[in-house]
Amino acid sequence: MKNIPDTWAKKAKSEGYRSRASFKLLEIDKKYDLIRKSNLILELGSSPGGWSQVISKKKNKNCKCIAIDILNMEKVKGVNFYKLDLYSDEFYKKIKSYKNSLDLILSDMSVNLSGIKVVDEEGNKDLNLFCLELSKKMLKPTGALLIKSFNNSNLKFLKNEFKRAFSYVYIEKPLASKTSSQEVYLLGLVLK
Repeated sequence: MKNIPDTWAKKAKSEGYRSRASFKLLEIDKKYDLIRKSNLILELGSSPGGWSQVISKKKNKNCKCIAIDILNMEKVKGVNFYKLDLYSDEFYKKIKSYKNSLDLILSDMSVNLSGIKVVDEEGNKDLNLFCLELSKKMLKPTGALLIKSFNNSNLKFLKNEFKRAFSYVYIEKPLASKTSSQEVYLLGLVLK
């Protein structure tokens, strides 16, 4: 197989972004204007910080952004990073004061892939459901949830779960996603 240069990764490097993922969020945000109109944002799985960089550049001056990851992340201006496990008591202690007050929850998380399709798909489904359940408790009624998902046997189920929770549901496949990847982004707007 030929080694095809990753033009998005090169573009990210040349524009000072930490990852090609920055362009995925930029494209989705251009369409839905999620970041600028938010005053409180929670980013889950933020490392290495590509999405945090986009948030930092596009957020309004009054916006507070909390970024969480189990991995270290180099500081991004205007983003408060905490190294926490999402399933830990410390995570819940950190966010409990934001109940029903978040404007936007973002997640570009995926499980560490094992190569066993069914295991990986179920792991990512569990991550997606975690984010969805969290959004029901933490978002304002007008809030939005944007998460990475995958176009596999679980997508229809996940989309239906989003439709139960949100008034508007969209599936996006940004240009910066690898064409060979099944990755898509699920967006829910306005809690029911």
